[in-house]
Amino acid sequence: MTGDIMAVSRLRMATDGEGVSTLVTFYDCPLHCKYCVNECCHRKEDRLPRTPEAAYRPEELIEVLRKDEIYYLMTGGGIVFGGGEPLLQAAFIHEVCRQSDFGWKKRIETSLNVPWSCVEILLDDLDEWIIDIKDMNPVIYEEYTGADNENVLTNLLKMRNMVQPERMHIRVPHIKGFNTPDDVEKSVAWLKDTLHVEPEVFSYFHFLHTASERKETSELQIPEFFMKTDEDGCQKGNKPE
Repeated sequence: MTGDIMAVSRLRMATDGEGVSTLVTFYDCPLHCKYCVNECCHRKEDRLPRTPEAAYRPEELIEVLRKDEIYYLMTGGGIVFGGGEPLLQAAFIHEVCRQSDFGWKKRIETSLNVPWSCVEILLDDLDEWIIDIKDMNPVIYEEYTGADNENVLTNLLKMRNMVQPERMHIRVPHIKGFNTPDDVEKSVAWLKDTLHVEPEVFSYFHFLHTASERKETSELQIPEFFMKTDEDGCQKGNKPE
């Protein structure tokens, strides 16, 4: 079994939950979000430089993760699975969780737009579900992602009886040009009433999210560190030694 991994980002702080974490991102996603920051997750034919097939066996990935174990244990951090949509590789993630240290926190960043079987296998493995629901309005959701949100709704309703509210970190974005503050409030109200959670509300940054937008804004004076990406907007990375 191998994971189709896009990148491994170590020593992350205050970005993916509590503590110091390692973010493991996966290829493939059922969505085509208009402001996606990882468009390369769809580009299966063009792997990251010097990352052979972006493939790790569970034990290989755990060896990389173990390098920062002391930071996980001291800060309450651990592994964060992202993407792309990591739940599309749920069987691989389950095996990594099964083999990894019990003391590492295990989190996932997901849209939940997958079949229930991809969620169910990980219910006992993960400490926190970080869920970006885009918008609960199906019309807005489809306009922004190019997909319907039936799976999202189904999975949320099943999870409410199986995952404690404190393990669900639900994020509701204000998406410029797609939803309004009133739309966001409606999504938040539904989530509070249905799941008994307090969602995080935030705004997507509108610039530099897609290759076409970066070309359109090329005349802007943008700090160099924002531009360290390849031509399709994906962070470059190598398989850690």
